[in-house]
Amino acid sequence: MELFYREFGSGDKHLVILHGLFGMSDNWVGLARKFSETHHVIVPDARNHGRSPHSPEFSIELMIDDLNELFEKLNIQTTALLGHSMGGRVAMNYALAFPERVDKLIVADMSLRKGKLRPEHKAILGALSLVNLSNKKSYTEIERALSRFVKNKRRLQFILKNIIKTEDGFVWKLNPKGLIKNIGNVMPELKTPQRYNKPSLFIRGGASDFVLEKDEPAIYEHFPYAKIETMEGASHWLHSDNPTEFARLVMTFLED
Repeated sequence: MELFYREFGSGDKHLVILHGLFGMSDNWVGLARKFSETHHVIVPDARNHGRSPHSPEFSIELMIDDLNELFEKLNIQTTALLGHSMGGRVAMNYALAFPERVDKLIVADMSLRKGKLRPEHKAILGALSLVNLSNKKSYTEIERALSRFVKNKRRLQFILKNIIKTEDGFVWKLNPKGLIKNIGNVMPELKTPQRYNKPSLFIRGGASDFVLEKDEPAIYEHFPYAKIETMEGASHWLHSDNPTEFARLVMTFLED
């Protein structure tokens, strides 16, 4: 699948950023510009997200195939790879499958254990399946309808970015049916004997439970050169909570 992507900077040191579930490349523009001071940065929209094509099928394996297609198109032989949440799962699996193509790995608030649908995910899925955009006349009306499901104002704004107005009315950028049908395919436990024997950085939010102390042995087993950093007070959306600290950790690691 030919993904939509944003590009920042230039040079032969590449950094590819993979967004999380319900996200898009647009969420990473500010940090991508910062990282482009030292790297050529590429931020794709995953399939069924943002401006990339929709597909009835959706899985980690397919997103890995999409990445390989993008790398071939851009003639990228090796790159640093940064993934948040779902993007972190894709990044880990990609690095284990194609270690020769990944110079350095950065995983933002994601572990190797099987994921589970959290209340915030269930709320968003409820909004995707039950809110009818075709009869809405304004963003205000849509926001009111979505707020029945998504109570957190910040996450509500995050979801509203996934809606655009066309000549035929309001539509989702992402693919609700494809995501709802395949949600279990993007949260599998990472089970493989493979190891990634290159530098890797795992950044977790101190106020998040996505990466716990019990997850560390599995991280070190598959990523023996991993360094685990904690951003105190940060939630699962750690790069949004404190972009300055997140950028500092990433750039220090990339430049080391």
